Amino acid sequence: MKMNLQDDIQTASLLNKHEAVILTNTGEVFLFNFKKQKQDKLFETNPTKGIQYSDGGFDPAAESSIYTMDDIIVVVNNYKKHGFILNRTENYLLHFSRTDYYAAISKYPIALFKNEKGQPHLIYGVDWNRLQIANLTTRQVLTATKSLIEVDAEQQHFDFYKKHKEDNKLFWPSEYDYFYGKLLMSPNGEKFLSAGWVWGSYDCCKIYDLADFISNPRISDETIGFWENNNNAICFVDNETIAVIYDPSVEEANGANKDDPHEIRLYHADGQGDKETIVLKPSLDLGGAELFYHQTNQCFYTFSEKIGTAAIALSGEIIIHQPTKFPQNYDLLHDCFICYDKDNLNVFQIE
Repeated sequence: MKMNLQDDIQTASLLNKHEAVILTNTGEVFLFNFKKQKQDKLFETNPTKGIQYSDGGFDPAAESSIYTMDDIIVVVNNYKKHGFILNRTENYLLHFSRTDYYAAISKYPIALFKNEKGQPHLIYGVDWNRLQIANLTTRQVLTATKSLIEVDAEQQHFDFYKKHKEDNKLFWPSEYDYFYGKLLMSPNGEKFLSAGWVWGSYDCCKIYDLADFISNPRISDETIGFWENNNNAICFVDNETIAVIYDPSVEEANGANKDDPHEIRLYHADGQGDKETIVLKPSLDLGGAELFYHQTNQCFYTFSEKIGTAAIALSGEIIIHQPTKFPQNYDLLHDCFICYDKDNLNVFQIE
């Protein structure tokens, strides 16, 4: 579907089944209505008038993402500092940012959810090891007083030095030592996970209870697993299960053959380790692929420029494979794949 844009599409996401939000490579954000074939400008990420940032501010030419929920639109640079929230119900546009410490290899942590009153909330990163949660109706930061100290941090210190000599007398307890990454909400909205990393460097997926994260002044998490630092895709299968794309030839360097095919590993969402290995039939190169689980169809959707688009059953059987169809995004809520190139945008579904 060709649009009347003066600039190329940098990224796009669905607001609903009839409207898409588009960021151009010059920093303009549009709302496009498929039915009316009409586009309306929402805002500019780099206006010529207003606040100017010492680092140049939002970079519209950099890899970016758009997150939506009802009338909430969030636009961020994935691996830089800046982002914007447009609340069309409360009629405000708000700039926000994080520090740049290892931001270039830590995807901007962003997630949206509603509370029991139906009010929209945003989880967002402000530093490499700090998240905040804000009510987007009142703009109150609910976690403003949350510390960076973990639950039982003191006991962890005592346990550590039972086995190690305390040569340097640093103050303790130490702050949370984890780089947050891509955030995902559980299907029931009670937990969220972070596909981040730890020094080593290793991919590290952690999961948090949402209510506890808001109410507890300390940090409590469960570690789902560690993997080589390849940024493998992660998704929820259900409230108790998390799936990860797994490459045995990389993860099991001491015993695996370099040609061993990719797998999908299932893990317990309570941090109790892995529960099942899904072997693909036939094999498929999932290196760099995205991964989503469709609960109604009970299958995984995966896509990359290398493989196109595929649907994989829980048995591992590849039930659909379209090698030439490569979408840039998938909207799980509206069950639509999104493709864009220059000023063309299209959506499609797997049936």
